Amino acid sequence: MAPHALAHRPIGCLIEDPVTRKHQPRNYVETLEARIALLEEQLRIADLDDSGPSSEDQPGPDTAPSKDDDDSASELSTRVGMLGLTMDGEEPHYLGSSSIFSFSRILHSSLRRPVSRDFVGAVAFLEEGTPIPSPCPLPDYEFGVTLSNAYFENIHPQYPFLHEPTFRQWEEGLAWPSQGIDALGFNPVPLFFVNMVYAVGALLLSCAGSLPQQLYLSANLYAEEILSRDNLQSIQAILMYAMYSLRSATGPSLWKLSGLALRQSIELGYHRSPKRFGGATIDCLRLELRKRAFWCAFGIDCVATVTLGRPLGIPLREIDAEFPMDINDSCITETGILGSVRSPCSDTPTNMSTAIHVLRLRCLWARMHGSLYSDTVSRNTDDPEYAMAVKDLRNELEDWLASIPPIPTRANALSIFATRDWYDLNYSETIIMLYRSALMKPQSIEDCIFEECARAAENICRGYRSQYIGKPVNYTWGTLHVIFLAGLTYLHCLWTSSAVRRGLSYDKMSSVLTDCTMLLVVLAERWKRAAPYRDLFETLAKRTTKMMTAENREQWITSTLPSDQARTESGNVTRWVADITDTGISDGIGGLLSELVADFLPHEQETEEV
Repeated sequence: MAPHALAHRPIGCLIEDPVTRKHQPRNYVETLEARIALLEEQLRIADLDDSGPSSEDQPGPDTAPSKDDDDSASELSTRVGMLGLTMDGEEPHYLGSSSIFSFSRILHSSLRRPVSRDFVGAVAFLEEGTPIPSPCPLPDYEFGVTLSNAYFENIHPQYPFLHEPTFRQWEEGLAWPSQGIDALGFNPVPLFFVNMVYAVGALLLSCAGSLPQQLYLSANLYAEEILSRDNLQSIQAILMYAMYSLRSATGPSLWKLSGLALRQSIELGYHRSPKRFGGATIDCLRLELRKRAFWCAFGIDCVATVTLGRPLGIPLREIDAEFPMDINDSCITETGILGSVRSPCSDTPTNMSTAIHVLRLRCLWARMHGSLYSDTVSRNTDDPEYAMAVKDLRNELEDWLASIPPIPTRANALSIFATRDWYDLNYSETIIMLYRSALMKPQSIEDCIFEECARAAENICRGYRSQYIGKPVNYTWGTLHVIFLAGLTYLHCLWTSSAVRRGLSYDKMSSVLTDCTMLLVVLAERWKRAAPYRDLFETLAKRTTKMMTAENREQWITSTLPSDQARTESGNVTRWVADITDTGISDGIGGLLSELVADFLPHEQETEEV
């Protein structure tokens, strides 16, 4: 059956209780039994812990250390890398060279405390104005595979923190009653990840109704047990929440989620080379998944950081972990690697090739952020060192674009990640990022920079229109930010550079402004919090068209806004800017927006006086 047919297939998730008349999932009783079993196991473990030494027997903060304590502290102090200060089943924690090892006993006590379980409540969310959905059982195997295929074909190539063969074993194990929950011993791991992958797949397929939310809430039933651990699976679980948030217009903060995953990865030492820190005894599969989890968390954090103008979760100089192997999931097993790793010049990409190339770009973004946008770095765009840094970064960007791995042609791609357009759009976005600081000081840069940034903005507006208009794709805050920033950059170049203005025809300018406006209009239709962005850009675009028409009066013939409409929209600009600020605005948008509004408002006031 075709994916699009299955996408709209009704899923009978609920039944009506004849006594209470409430609608419950079909497997409501089985779900409760599974949760009871998990809670009973947790209580049993807690009882064992409580039966240990009493609080009176334990040393307090003022208790003199014993000889054993001194020996332990000395031993811990000599282990600069990985410290085994964790509960049974957890991985050792990494403490860097700046840590104070005389506090080893305190760290030992702190790291043995149970992890807070408030996170589960923090990630549960509902769409605004919608009724509260209920958890539902897993869909039938055929439809479930359609959902998981959508995930692994469109999300996994960029964020490969899962191992597909392992997931397929979980998926099959949960599909048949004889191999289901009973056989898995109420293991929450397969139940959580299968539900979450299906939820993200349902978002990709734009399934009607509340199926994505129901699957998401079903996964939450099993999340607490996983998130309470300090290990690889808890990081993977947080990243799964990030994947859901990435595809949703609302939800948990991607910056917070990536920060949680990144900090836990650092705590476990995943940012350091496993050759130097504790990797000798780890099986190949786990070693690769550790690298994948860390670099995925770093990549998401880098995008959120650059977008929001916040500090990086970890500087690049603190990382010496290698990139994951460029090899297919099927070639990685616990006992070893099957086959050979792809070489950079190979024509045959693996399912890791795209992810590794994306990570190269994220590292470039991190260097740009640190050298061009860090609040602690003194920047002078007139300084020769600044110019040299920009030149080096630009050369690295060109090398990145020239070495893109071959991309399979897919007519039914459900995500822009799976297309060549993604690389072109990110290249254009990086061009704007590279020169954005200089754009704010027009007197110190050449016209060719404005022209290049205008072309990059044009490419973004055109590229997103071809990818998004008329296609069943989801719009997110990240998409809104990129489109709006590209539109503002284009307007800013028109207002600031006479060379850009001279090189444009009316048709070309109108096409770019129309593309950006259409995207913001569609975004606002699907997500009401995008409305201020749409309204403000439409007003600024109309004002820019008037300016360009006046300057090119002999070449252009077009209508202008009536003065009463201009006055009305001028009065709304301040309110729209305030609404955008409430929704969330980065430093990059804020700077360009201030310049444009400063140009816009005085002109409109002059129009009123005339």
